[in-house]
Amino acid sequence: MKRIVVLFLSALLARTVCVADEPAIAAVPAVEYKAEDVVARIGKTEIKWGQVEPAVTAFLKQFSMRGRTFPQEQLGRLHYDVLNEMVTRELVLQQAAGNEPTNLTAHVKEQIEQAKLQAGGDENYTKALTDMGITPDEYAKRVREMLLIQETIKKAVEEKVKITDEGCKKFYDENRSKFIIPEQVRVSHILILCPPEATAEIRTQKLAQIQAALSLVKGGENFADVARKFSEDPGSKEQGGDLGFFSRGRMVPEFETAAFALATNQVSDVVTTHYGYHVIKAVERKSAGERTYAEAKDNIEAYLKNLQGQQAAQQYLKELRDKTKVEILLPEPPPLAVRPSAGTLAPSAPPAATPAPATAK
Repeated sequence: MKRIVVLFLSALLARTVCVADEPAIAAVPAVEYKAEDVVARIGKTEIKWGQVEPAVTAFLKQFSMRGRTFPQEQLGRLHYDVLNEMVTRELVLQQAAGNEPTNLTAHVKEQIEQAKLQAGGDENYTKALTDMGITPDEYAKRVREMLLIQETIKKAVEEKVKITDEGCKKFYDENRSKFIIPEQVRVSHILILCPPEATAEIRTQKLAQIQAALSLVKGGENFADVARKFSEDPGSKEQGGDLGFFSRGRMVPEFETAAFALATNQVSDVVTTHYGYHVIKAVERKSAGERTYAEAKDNIEAYLKNLQGQQAAQQYLKELRDKTKVEILLPEPPPLAVRPSAGTLAPSAPPAATPAPATAK
């Protein structure tokens, strides 16, 4: 149940935005306010502009760190959405007042230690927070609030989530097409990176490197050992090049075509993609088929719990708004031309440098 609440809050209380490919919808520019201006009231609690602006600034810094520029004409809507989320947070925190779990402080420390570990140590953790415009004390406060919000909603909705065997079986019977398993292949690969813009001289050097690796494999050396020594794919190198199972449509076309054409334990010739040069070994194959109800039951149960948990949490937050006098004093601009994705206002861990798999689309 805790996972359900975490996922829901990530979407509802901690959204970020990324600019869509479609043309932006014109939005009302942000109006000039003073820090002491009240922009929302939740019962007797006031939210002032001076509380909203730092949250928006932190978001814009994170947005900029991704190499993106937020459209100035949409700042008005961004301020409104951030304020609306702050109102929702305050509603739940008011409900939680006086009912803090006894182990809350310990859980906050645990979350912060995990964040430091993900960031690669105290120094990287502090730098990441600084880059996002957040002090360690502010981050700790956000962690504490989010954990308190999670626990409050969990208590409010957990009894309303009821999953039965009959309900799971009914979902399975009515959605059989969702349980078709496509053909899959598990491969390992050796990658020598070579960007498309590389000069002819560099491409020749890189090609010689992958051909040398291929010669070692064909000469009888263990594929995984060669991958650990020569591969430049940081995501699979230490696993001996293992990419696990994947179905069609998951990899770049040249890589996918070569992988599915191989027999089990067969090694390819050099395969060229826009990432560079690969040698691929097919390790195992799975034929297309259908998952049985017994195989799918645990996933169905988790899905239905998550769905019911989201619905119950939405209803709970609506009830809080209905019974509390809420005033948002900013004019509401048109919606943003954006796609929501989790993780900005929430106390997410400072980003770690984890590269994406080299061959994934």
